[in-house]
Amino acid sequence: MKIFLLSTAITALTTAAFADYPERPIRLMVGFSAGGGTDTSARGFGSFTAEAPTMNGMPMVIVNQPGGSGLQAAQTVANADPDGYTLYIINNGTMSGASLSTPEAGFDPRESLVNLGCVTQLVTGLHIPAEHPAQSAAEWVESVRDNGEIVRWSTSGAATMHAVVGHLFMNANGIDHQVVPFRGGSNARNALVADDVTASFNGNQLISGFEEDIKVLGVPSLERDPANPDVPTFAEQGLEALNVTGPMCLYGPVGLPDEVVADVSAAVEAVTELEGFGRFMGRSGLAAMHLPPEEGTENLNRLMETFAPVIAEIAEAQQ
Repeated sequence: MKIFLLSTAITALTTAAFADYPERPIRLMVGFSAGGGTDTSARGFGSFTAEAPTMNGMPMVIVNQPGGSGLQAAQTVANADPDGYTLYIINNGTMSGASLSTPEAGFDPRESLVNLGCVTQLVTGLHIPAEHPAQSAAEWVESVRDNGEIVRWSTSGAATMHAVVGHLFMNANGIDHQVVPFRGGSNARNALVADDVTASFNGNQLISGFEEDIKVLGVPSLERDPANPDVPTFAEQGLEALNVTGPMCLYGPVGLPDEVVADVSAAVEAVTELEGFGRFMGRSGLAAMHLPPEEGTENLNRLMETFAPVIAEIAEAQQ
């Protein structure tokens, strides 16, 4: 009986401790420098968090901790006290690529972090020069096959989501190719504009302002990118459906109380439904989109399985 009473008392104290969560601003860690897609998504979300009913009027303060393709910030969050005041935001594709390509880091997001829901997504596109005669990805594939050329293509890093999509696409369509990785999507885009490469696999949000130089021929998702609805999927064009997108998700450390998980997950959904957040993301070339935690987790598991053999191939080629 004493044990039962003690357990009941502890439960009551724990519940009371988180009943008023949050009582102060929440740190939202970003594993990259300011200005990129992750940072933009974080600042957009963080600026509207206080409007969510479950956030007690508290904002999220963005903290940039670049390094390790986002893994340094991920480990900071994984090692933080599970009190809900240190969270993380990243797209699942980037986190999958980073963790798989650096096994020496010993970091598996599936074991160290808890998904709290997703607010937008990064979608890779096949980008080519605007003056190229091909009007579809299928036409472009046929043209490079006929030419028998080795396609040099740019991307935002050796093992990013965009790089993995590029390898998957080229291999699926039997195209001889050579990847030219850059540090960041902007540099990869600029290489295409300068005709230093034939094509690029990059985030579609980066074509904003470059529509006269670049056109997007297709995307690897099962459904069209809501931010670029005129761009067909590869599957719509008779090519292999790759089913790769990068939902931008919030994460917390393992051990978060159920009450905190519920409050943050509810805030994620509430913010994505705000018109102001939708307009903010639209100006950034992205679209507000909500995935609940279970779907975000399912997406991460699928990407880890899809990416593992490709990244192993990339690592072997670099040896």
